[in-house]
Amino acid sequence: MTTHRTTTDKEYAALRQGAGLVDYDGAGLLTVTGPEATAFLGRVGTRGVDFLLEGQSTSSLLLREDGTIVAEALIHCRGTDYLLEIWPDQAPAATAHLLAAADGRTGVTVEDIGTRFTVLGIEGPTSFKIAQQYLDFPIASLSYRSCTAVTWAQTPVMLSRTGVTGEYGYKFLVPADQAASLRAELIARGAVECGREALDICRMEVRFANHESEHTGGPVTPYDIGLQWMLDPDLDHTGRKALDGRRRHAHRSPVCWIAGPGLEAAPARGTAVAVEDAAVGTVTHCVWSPRLGRFIGTAAVDQGVAASGQDFHLEGSGAAVRTVSAPFLTATSLGVPLD
Repeated sequence: MTTHRTTTDKEYAALRQGAGLVDYDGAGLLTVTGPEATAFLGRVGTRGVDFLLEGQSTSSLLLREDGTIVAEALIHCRGTDYLLEIWPDQAPAATAHLLAAADGRTGVTVEDIGTRFTVLGIEGPTSFKIAQQYLDFPIASLSYRSCTAVTWAQTPVMLSRTGVTGEYGYKFLVPADQAASLRAELIARGAVECGREALDICRMEVRFANHESEHTGGPVTPYDIGLQWMLDPDLDHTGRKALDGRRRHAHRSPVCWIAGPGLEAAPARGTAVAVEDAAVGTVTHCVWSPRLGRFIGTAAVDQGVAASGQDFHLEGSGAAVRTVSAPFLTATSLGVPLD
């Protein structure tokens, strides 16, 4: 994905106040078919999918046998198959992981279709007005985490309502050879091209976990980044046994923090978080929030201080930070009716 198309401030404004256009270049796309497809996904993912009806979507973590995260997959049920969508940075590892898991298994076929299709997303409080023009029913009827087939320029396209910024968000799955035409059309309708830098800020502001950044180095488990809520307790998924063993050991917990006005530069990952002279954790990720006018971020801290309202300082700068409850802010779209 491109870091930015214009400036981060302009793209951030589009995402929070208008409609931003995101090209998920390099996104992983796989289809899972066959009579054992549902059982397969319930084994390789941390959530079962047997409850999904045609047109519904859910997210699930893909884990290794040692309980560490390979990727997060967005799973769309399309009736005759499942479509898995993977964040670009996680796509190569997730694709290899899923193909290997299906190799030699009867009743299920996993196919990599990533080079045949492109994912274009529009995000922002006015994005629904653009998406509405591709539907022949009121867009309010398209619920969050759902998808539908539409025809655009005599081409079958999948339109889903998902999003990663907390704002209204829609994605188009379009044949790769027609993506440029659709991208140009979305821009002509008012969407502003955005890169991952502005998107990353918005993800942090609403605390959508960033697997690539929110860690202290090396593979992470769902507990390390606060995603244990995505583990189905009744599912015998890959990595379950290892996670049950790790849960009994002490580990640092993820927290969100907001810096005081004195912090002038983003602290690097690994910067110590301390109380007086005692280090109690490390910074795992940080971004500048234009709306809040502060640096905000995540850290991994000792369990005894992993709570909202804790005051720490950063090693080196001595800048004050306070832990807060997520999300950091309320999305603009929550005050915008879908009509």
